[in-house]
Amino acid sequence: MKKEKKYFLTLRRNIIRYNKILVLIFALFMLYCLVHSVSILDCKGIDFYTSTGEVTKDMLTCTNMSTDLLSFFINHNTLICVLFLIAALIVLVLQKICLYKINKLEVNELEDEKVEKTTHIIITLLLGYTGLHKYRTENRVIGNIYLVNFAVFAVSWIIKNWFVETYNEYLIFYCAYKFSLIFIIGIIILNIVESIFSLASLKDDDEKIFA
Repeated sequence: MKKEKKYFLTLRRNIIRYNKILVLIFALFMLYCLVHSVSILDCKGIDFYTSTGEVTKDMLTCTNMSTDLLSFFINHNTLICVLFLIAALIVLVLQKICLYKINKLEVNELEDEKVEKTTHIIITLLLGYTGLHKYRTENRVIGNIYLVNFAVFAVSWIIKNWFVETYNEYLIFYCAYKFSLIFIIGIIILNIVESIFSLASLKDDDEKIFA
């Protein structure tokens, strides 16, 4: 039993470590989005008409790129975002493997941190992009990141669809919408992986798991 408790504490430390790495990855992603947005403030988009006759912008043309490296980071933003997602996915899988192992142990530590298995999976899949499931597991830092991103996406989406002229005039709204949408898609992928591990985890007599 002592060995199990020691193993539990080791896994617990690893989970906390992986969580800090996830926060770092998300912070670097947001920093990249900010740098990208500032760098293209002097850029112009090519106007074109959609099938509904609305004017929108695409294919940014920039004349203020001082170096090839900066130009690469600006022009290949989708690729860089995907790399951030892959890094976050790898760390999340490592973290969830630790949680999966913890749920196989017969330990009574930190019972107040457990959540009802089925409810947690449903909330993660349906409302995970808002960070709600992270608040339920007391992971408020990542929950705040998810919630802020969702708020940015909601505001920029409203501006894109109801204030088209403002959206086309200010590139900051274009960036906010694009990056927040990419992040939401990434969050949904991460939540699907998280739900798979939660589904595979063994629940206790009260139908609860560590998540």
